Amino acid sequence: MLTLWYSPTSPYARKVRVLIRECGLRERVNEQVALPLDDPAVLLAANPLGKVPALRLDDGTVLYDSRVICAWLAAQGAAVSPDSAYWQTQRRAALAEGVIDASVALVMEGRRPSPQRSDYWIGRWRSAIVRSLDALEGEVAALHEQIDAIASAAALGHLDLRHPDRNWRDGRPALAAWYALFAQRPSMRDTEATG
Repeated sequence: MLTLWYSPTSPYARKVRVLIRECGLRERVNEQVALPLDDPAVLLAANPLGKVPALRLDDGTVLYDSRVICAWLAAQGAAVSPDSAYWQTQRRAALAEGVIDASVALVMEGRRPSPQRSDYWIGRWRSAIVRSLDALEGEVAALHEQIDAIASAAALGHLDLRHPDRNWRDGRPALAAWYALFAQRPSMRDTEATG
């Protein structure tokens, strides 16, 4: 049986839950409430970003990001295998995009007047980045020339640009080595931002 972790107030999760029903898959999905702001261990283990929705497949792998989950659900009647490497590529891309989201949020929060900044949210975004980079460190061998690699490189480049003091490379030698090579690609060099 599939497991979906969701928050009742999340529009992203609602989109997935509606699609589950529209696709006639309700009987195959165990829906479990997991409130992200409570940092439930089961959700953090399933999705390092600590966000809902997250969908555990029958083989134990987890998909996250509503776009990826919806694409997977819609494909259940198509020729794409539910355990296809495609879905793991999409999940890694969602993970990297989540790092970008958190990194951008930190930049924007840092631009607010000091008394208006939220230490709570800064801590949440930093924690999401750390967990996500740790997850990517464990999957770096799967990063090739697909969207997950491109999104990961964009995320790491953004961290270098906007958060150099956080040194994401510490404790992640495989990811650091991978990025050093990928960053030399002409497409990366041609699109590098400064300042």
